Amino acid sequence: MTRRLLLAAFATLAVFPLQVLAHEGHDHKVLGTVTMAAADHVMLKDKDNKDVTVYLTRETKVLKDKKPVKVEDIKTGLRVVITATTVKENNVEKMVAKQVELGAAQPTR
Repeated sequence: MTRRLLLAAFATLAVFPLQVLAHEGHDHKVLGTVTMAAADHVMLKDKDNKDVTVYLTRETKVLKDKKPVKVEDIKTGLRVVITATTVKENNVEKMVAKQVELGAAQPTR
């Protein structure tokens, strides 16, 4: 019986493409330091020193100390934690922020 279930599971995976398993629309956490901020997107360096662009919408919540602030409060050098979802637009995947949590500025050395 267990062998049949195992074979059925492998057969199901073989039939469905792996892209279905990595579906868009689920939340991602992006941590990093802001390198550029605009009204509609934020660019940052993540913990692996990679450039990441996250788009902002009217629905994006921006918080500092768990209190709402304006998008204009996102400044270069701030550390942020962004909760974003991946959306596909014109066959291009992009990250859209649901929430941006502002932290302290990156210390200078």
